[in-house]
Amino acid sequence: MKNTLLRKCLTGLSLIGLVVATSANAGNKVDGDEQVNAKGECGVITLYNKPPATKDIHFASINSIDGVTTSMESGSFTLTPGKHIIRVIEHVRENSITRRRGEAKNYHIIEFQVEANKKYALGAKYNRKNRNKFKTGEYWTPVVWKTTDVECKL
Repeated sequence: MKNTLLRKCLTGLSLIGLVVATSANAGNKVDGDEQVNAKGECGVITLYNKPPATKDIHFASINSIDGVTTSMESGSFTLTPGKHIIRVIEHVRENSITRRRGEAKNYHIIEFQVEANKKYALGAKYNRKNRNKFKTGEYWTPVVWKTTDVECKL
């Protein structure tokens, strides 16, 4: 059901790299150590303070990647190619949500497929039709709203 919901909410937006997490282990660890990328390849997830509001996309932050807490002040994350488990927090600026913020599930845990030499702009898509579904978090969805090619080396 979550996969169906995600597909419905993201129609028309770039889905490259974004998948709903189905397990706690994304397979990016080997014996507790991160996989070594022999080629030194990487991809970048970027958080913009002002994503396209005309598409109901708002700022999102990343709380953790692969179980490791991140700095809330960081706006860019360089990652090895492959699957990563990311906890995304929304910062939707809508009056109906701001008044009821304490009731809202403001985070989603997603499985993110990072490709080498790609830069992903991540945001929080406000789903107006689900604006009253605070406790389940259905009022928003993490989205990749822009993907670009970049040269990235670790």
